Amino acid sequence: MMKWQPRKKAYFRQGVALQYLGRHADALAAFASGLAQDPKSLQLLVGMVEAAMKSPLRESLEPTYQQLQKMKLDKSPFVVVSVIGQELLTASHHTASVVVLEAALKIGTCSLKLRGSVFSALSSAHWSLGNTEKSTGYMQQDLEVAKTLGDQTGECRAHGNLGSAFFSKGNYREALTNHRNQLVLAMKLKDREAASMALSSLGHVYTAIGDYPNALASHKQCVLLAKQSKDQLSEARELGNMGAVYIAMGDFDNAVQCHEQHLGIAKALENKREEARAYSNLGSAYHYHRNFDKAMSYHTHVLELAQELEEKSIEMRAYAGLGHAARCMQDLERAKQYHEQQLSIAEGLKDRAAEGRASSNLGIIHQMKGDYETALKLHKTHLAIAQELNDYAAQGRAYGNMGNAYNALGAFDQAVRYHRQELQISMEVNDRASQASTHGNLAVAYQALGAHDRALQHYQNHLNIARELRDVQSEARALGNLGNFHCSRGEFPQAVPYYEQYLRLSPDLQDMESEGKVCHNLGYAHYCLGNYQDAVKYYEQDLALAKDLHDKLSQAKAYCNLGLAFKALGDFTKAEECQKYLLSLAQSLNNAQARFRALGNLGDIFVCKKDVTGAIQFYEQQLALAHQVKERRMEACAYAALGATYRLVQKYDKALGYHTQELEVYQELGDVSGECKAHGHLAAVYMALGKYAMAFKSYEEQLELGRRLKDPVVEAQVYGNMGITKMNVGVMEEAIGYLEQQLATLQQLSGNEAVMDRGRAYGNLGDCYEALGDFEEAIKYYDQYLSVAQSLNRMQDQEKAYSGLGNGHRAMGNLQQSLVCFEKRLVVAHELGECGGKAQAYGELGALHSQLGNYEQAISCLERQLAIARDTRDRLLEGDASCGLGAVYQSMGEYETALRCHQSDLEIAEEAGSPTRQARAYGNLGLTYESLGNYERAVVFQEQHLSVAAQTNDLAAKTLAYGSLGRTHHALQNYSQAVMYLQEGE
Repeated sequence: MMKWQPRKKAYFRQGVALQYLGRHADALAAFASGLAQDPKSLQLLVGMVEAAMKSPLRESLEPTYQQLQKMKLDKSPFVVVSVIGQELLTASHHTASVVVLEAALKIGTCSLKLRGSVFSALSSAHWSLGNTEKSTGYMQQDLEVAKTLGDQTGECRAHGNLGSAFFSKGNYREALTNHRNQLVLAMKLKDREAASMALSSLGHVYTAIGDYPNALASHKQCVLLAKQSKDQLSEARELGNMGAVYIAMGDFDNAVQCHEQHLGIAKALENKREEARAYSNLGSAYHYHRNFDKAMSYHTHVLELAQELEEKSIEMRAYAGLGHAARCMQDLERAKQYHEQQLSIAEGLKDRAAEGRASSNLGIIHQMKGDYETALKLHKTHLAIAQELNDYAAQGRAYGNMGNAYNALGAFDQAVRYHRQELQISMEVNDRASQASTHGNLAVAYQALGAHDRALQHYQNHLNIARELRDVQSEARALGNLGNFHCSRGEFPQAVPYYEQYLRLSPDLQDMESEGKVCHNLGYAHYCLGNYQDAVKYYEQDLALAKDLHDKLSQAKAYCNLGLAFKALGDFTKAEECQKYLLSLAQSLNNAQARFRALGNLGDIFVCKKDVTGAIQFYEQQLALAHQVKERRMEACAYAALGATYRLVQKYDKALGYHTQELEVYQELGDVSGECKAHGHLAAVYMALGKYAMAFKSYEEQLELGRRLKDPVVEAQVYGNMGITKMNVGVMEEAIGYLEQQLATLQQLSGNEAVMDRGRAYGNLGDCYEALGDFEEAIKYYDQYLSVAQSLNRMQDQEKAYSGLGNGHRAMGNLQQSLVCFEKRLVVAHELGECGGKAQAYGELGALHSQLGNYEQAISCLERQLAIARDTRDRLLEGDASCGLGAVYQSMGEYETALRCHQSDLEIAEEAGSPTRQARAYGNLGLTYESLGNYERAVVFQEQHLSVAAQTNDLAAKTLAYGSLGRTHHALQNYSQAVMYLQEGE
């Protein structure tokens, strides 16, 4: 008698022992493993059959085994083992079934057909265990067997299985190929059920790759086949699939219609599971439509049905839907609870893929709550599960979420690294929707790193893919991001079209909150461009949307900016009204920051109204609030505002006191940026006091801090101010050096403000060269200034540039060109509508026409200047106009009228207490009396001219006075005195 090999004997004993323990599936696996070692062992075969007949499998297995006995296959180890393996699979003993079926393959058979059936069963068993790679391998072997046998039905089934496997792994290209093959074979076989399955699967693949027309067509064909077969359950499910495609296409109404039809059929069939699926789809549709209350209502129905059915997988889906809706309603605590329940069920079901999804959802909630460490931990768990399951698409999503978390942490390099991995995967699996959002995420990270060109390219890629997919939601996000990108760089003309395109899409988005934000941003862009009327329009739209949403904080922001726009338009009544609404809302919200802002804005409005006392009261309220809430930065801001206001009314000691306190607060806080601003404010006061050395020292301090901050914007501004300081002390060569440094620094910056600052630097350089008498160089710079101002449509700067050009050409004797420039300046001044600018333009034109001998035109211009001065009660301007008119009348020989004009100029100068103007008037009166031949009166006025000029140490005025006195004394034949005065004037 042949002895057993110890190992095979051990399998037998193990099988018997496990059988006695009631572990029937494991016992069968042990017998099968033994047979794989010794296929000829009758005792192992008999033991396995007996164990199977004593197990819960007997009821289903016995009829099959009796058939095998009739066919005399009951002694075939391969057949018996494979049949028992398939019974174990049917009974959901997946691990044991894999052991038994793989043992059958080791035993072997000559029958390709039988081997193919084992390949098919093994693919299902491994699939159920989550072993996708092994499952796919067996599916491919099953397909090869079916092709070899010419078994089109088996081939059709294998293609269907492979398509589903590739789809689950995110390999949509292979999924599409296999399902198309499945459909072709099903049609050849005229197998309506297989064709319907193939079409439904194709619909899912087309949806995943964003080919919505083909997806919809596939599911519609399924609905028709189901109706022809009178298969209401399939019809209901396919209607649900159609609804999902309509949602992806942005067609909410058709989506809801499909889901409601799905629900109606499910209720008619009294199929609670299908009813739950329909409610879940309706919840998703309303979620997409941003009606989160209704979405939650439908997901609650799903939860109730799941609990009634005691179906944990459906319950898990309900919690996922409820969590998403709560998250979008910003109810993060409730969202967290729902997703925790989702995770708990997934763990209970040992559903690793579901665990990964729940971990991902929880990670997003923790990230939104600012708990980035926990968020990253959960996203890493999701990634590990996705890698374990070889789920490539899920790995991509996990990388994306980790990228978002690192972005929120400010770790932008790491964010880029993870988003690049996400992009790579989405490109490999051809997930265009994921590619679009990943481009958006990469753009945000690159922008934060200062890689603006790369950021712009990724934003543009996001937009292009979203449009290609006709994904309106994604397209809107991309447009909003592009607008924000250009806005953040000060490129407002480029930002405006993106925001406008977003608003054209907004009726389809049904997202009033986001629409409000875009209106707000568009208002801001127009405000920065000086289009204040358009800014008002969009801020009013923002306000209306915020009111509809009952969002007090957004209303407060809208009122704040609307008030600023009205202030810019000069409508101070409406501006004040808006800021008072802001103050009221801030008080109801108990928002100290908003209250502080409102008080500051009200102070600014009162400054514009020239009610400085009222302005100071608001700034003092700001300071009191800052002390009350113990907010030092707010305190510093209040000191800055008070300092600036006292500077405005020339109370420089108080201004210096407040700006010194501002500086001290920032120094205590270690706020370098604040210190930097405070030094700038102190410098401005010193400039107003004429203490240019002190001003320059403050600017040097500010420049040092700007360098520490590595802030080229501050550096450029300070270089410009240092240049202006040097201009004020007449050191034009040094001024030119600083202005050129300003230009060099501005080259590093982009955006319209940087371009405009370059233009103003050109204007200041023009002033320097004009002061140096290099009028040709001055004109070159004024031309550059004008070009910049025109390119950005900055009218005030155009006005200044034309003025500079006019004066430059006049100094060079190009009087006709000068006239053209001054006339253009006048046109611009009228467009601006500012009385001061118009008056100055008329004054310049009047003086030039007088020089050209066009006395009638000169008088016309100067009388208009005088009228504006009287209308605006600007006495100093009235004096300038009177002075100009006096000079023209004197040139015309109308000396009496000239005397009246110069006398008026003198009265205004004395009233204003302006020695410089008094000297001018005395000199002009002396000249007119000289022209009348009244030399005695001329001497009196020229002596007064000389006296005031000497007091103010005005060398130019002294020289003119000495010359006039020399001429007049010569006319009076007082030759010795004439010589003395003329020698003094040399």
